[in-house]
Amino acid sequence: MSGFVRQAGRGTLADGSRLVWSVADGRRGRRWRAAASLDGAITHALLLEVGVDGRPSRLELTTGAGMLTLHPDETRRSLHGNVVTAEGVRHLSLPWSDEHDLEVDGRPIASAVTAHRLAGSLAIGEGRELPVVTIAADLSVAEAIRRFVRLGESEWRIEGAQGPTHAAILRLDERGIPVGLLEPEEWPLELD
Repeated sequence: MSGFVRQAGRGTLADGSRLVWSVADGRRGRRWRAAASLDGAITHALLLEVGVDGRPSRLELTTGAGMLTLHPDETRRSLHGNVVTAEGVRHLSLPWSDEHDLEVDGRPIASAVTAHRLAGSLAIGEGRELPVVTIAADLSVAEAIRRFVRLGESEWRIEGAQGPTHAAILRLDERGIPVGLLEPEEWPLELD
């Protein structure tokens, strides 16, 4: 397993939430786990599995609204899943392709997965528009277009429909781990 990333960490997001995360590479890809809390209450808990091709293969997200699961079907032409809330189950089916990506509003992990994959094909100063499925804290999902612009070796601007003036800045290290958090700290997942 030489060269595999197996780390955990924490930091503060722009909205004041504390993010704890872990990432573990394996033979089938990468698994992210993350939880965000604000004022001591967990606001988001995430599991995001990524294949060896850098593409999302499964997302599970829990918020105060309920639990969401999404995964591409075998043809990679449709994204399926459901949302489970106190009111029942809402089934989801959305268009999907090898160009699609995922975004969780206000949380960096899914966007970091996209930027890390794009780093292999975009030079500094280049950008690419991608269709994304966005997920809000209330577990509503929507289709959108995001433009990922590589500003530097480790810095990305993610533009929405409003263009660059309302863009988010994302910083990643060479491992694909977000490093733009306030008060960051990291630990190895495995004992020496």
